[in-house]
Amino acid sequence: MDINSVYLAPGLYFFSYFYYLSVSHGLGKKATFLQLRRFLPCAIVAVLPIMMGQVPLTAPYLSTSLLTGFLWITTYPLLYFITYRKSSTDFGFHFDPVFGMYIIGWMMSLKLLVISLNLLPNVFMPVLATVEFLIFMIPFAQWVYYYLYRTCVTEDGMMMIQETHYNEIIEYFKSFSVGFNIITFALVAGLYALFIWANLEYTSVMLALWQIIFLAGLSLVLGIYLWKKRKGVFIRTGIVELYFDIKEYFETTMLYQTNMKERIKDLEVTPSVPEFKEPSTIILVIGESASRDYMSAFTDYEHETTPWLSAKKQDSHFILYPNSYSSIPHTVSSLERALTEFNQYNDKQFYTSCSIIDIAHKAGYTTHWYSNQGHLGCADTPVTLVANTSGTAKWTKQNLNEVQYDEMLLEYLDEIDPTKNNFVVVHLKGNHFNFINRYPQSFAKFSEPGKYDLINNYIDSIAYTDYILQKIWEYGKEKLNMQAMLYFSDHATIPDKRRSPDFGGFGTVRIPMFTYFSDNYIEKYPETYQALLDNKNKYFTNDLAYELVCGILNIKSNHYDETNSLASPLYKYTRDMLKTNLGQRSLSEDVD
Repeated sequence: MDINSVYLAPGLYFFSYFYYLSVSHGLGKKATFLQLRRFLPCAIVAVLPIMMGQVPLTAPYLSTSLLTGFLWITTYPLLYFITYRKSSTDFGFHFDPVFGMYIIGWMMSLKLLVISLNLLPNVFMPVLATVEFLIFMIPFAQWVYYYLYRTCVTEDGMMMIQETHYNEIIEYFKSFSVGFNIITFALVAGLYALFIWANLEYTSVMLALWQIIFLAGLSLVLGIYLWKKRKGVFIRTGIVELYFDIKEYFETTMLYQTNMKERIKDLEVTPSVPEFKEPSTIILVIGESASRDYMSAFTDYEHETTPWLSAKKQDSHFILYPNSYSSIPHTVSSLERALTEFNQYNDKQFYTSCSIIDIAHKAGYTTHWYSNQGHLGCADTPVTLVANTSGTAKWTKQNLNEVQYDEMLLEYLDEIDPTKNNFVVVHLKGNHFNFINRYPQSFAKFSEPGKYDLINNYIDSIAYTDYILQKIWEYGKEKLNMQAMLYFSDHATIPDKRRSPDFGGFGTVRIPMFTYFSDNYIEKYPETYQALLDNKNKYFTNDLAYELVCGILNIKSNHYDETNSLASPLYKYTRDMLKTNLGQRSLSEDVD
């Protein structure tokens, strides 16, 4: 027996316990004592197979198990502690150290069984190495995430991960240099090769029959305890609990679809038909990651990035709103509020809230939804759920590694019947990272075509969005008898900072917003137009967009709070009252 292995169990036990105490907050005596007892059998089980097999601590195939276990013991608790130690007074991680220690015992039991029984070790040891490597990669990926964003994986981060389209993943890696991607791939491949090599570097092990039976039983019991679907150790670790919490959130939002009939049965809308003399169209354009800080129509930006909107700024039919903000710098969380009654200032829930589509449908409009965002498969996000309640809902084809520019959406407008009253939502890809992929390179004005340059790529995408908005407006005005058009972005971005799922400052929530109204609309609804004109410099968060749309449609409804509507003289909000980052930050804090 390697004498050093005798010290491994107490060393592992005391390290795990005192490390647990160091990176936890607000633990009571009961929790502290519970872990004191809990970690003892964990450490014994981790080391027992090693001692039975008389495995030297220098054995390569042991080192990969110890490394994997150590990372699980330390990673999530430490990163969570670093992120939240100043803002949270109560947290602990009971099962991360438990999983880390048990995974050592489980993997070593399986490895020793393969070696001692000579069960095709040249086949099964690489298989076990692969399983171990995949387990290892979970905490390893968390360290990569922390390196990129300087935070542990948060709820918003996990939501972003689960909703990300495969093309966005490809674009993300393309944003790095070829050399960086090669090094990254080589590092991962090298680590995997190291795991394979280490687990093929074994010597024969002679075990007694009772030891074989014991290890077989231990591996079976640990396998069940670690991986069972309910109350297994794995699903109770920090990162996995977070994963399933967000997965449950998405599943909960599915109630929106199943509760549709119940939700709208008591919805009353007056008038129930549009009051324009001829069939008319209302268009809502939703932007993506557009920042008004980089739009010359809203700021004194050094470049003319919005020539069309800047020219229309002087047109009385257009109203620009320079103090508009997003409720959160995250697409799904922002739009599930912007599109429904659900907002930062009430206690409603998304799946019980009426949407702008519900309102428009009840008001007698034929509803259309056209999107360049990609239909997110299993992530049927709240945005997709709202879209699918439209009479027509279409997404541009998102083929693997293929870029679809927003001008593809213009083709869908030809499908709209101008003899009907239409409410149309156009959801742009807009200015989403990777910016260089948001516009045809022949359109490049501020950057060199094909050259990766964050700021210049971004303002080129802004200029392209300005062009797309012009084309939508021209089509609606010329062919659809468009009476009103509203544009706002889901959130903003700071282009020269790496995209983060968490709040990155007010630069990530300062959004553009404008409205257009025809002569006919202004004549028909002068009070609404005047209210919007009077309120144009007031502060606004886009989770109130539902009421704004209701106001533009000039409806009265039992699901419409007029004091939330920028289109009403009763609009009640001031800068000091409004929030962002889902209520965590006041707009009054934005001093820039």
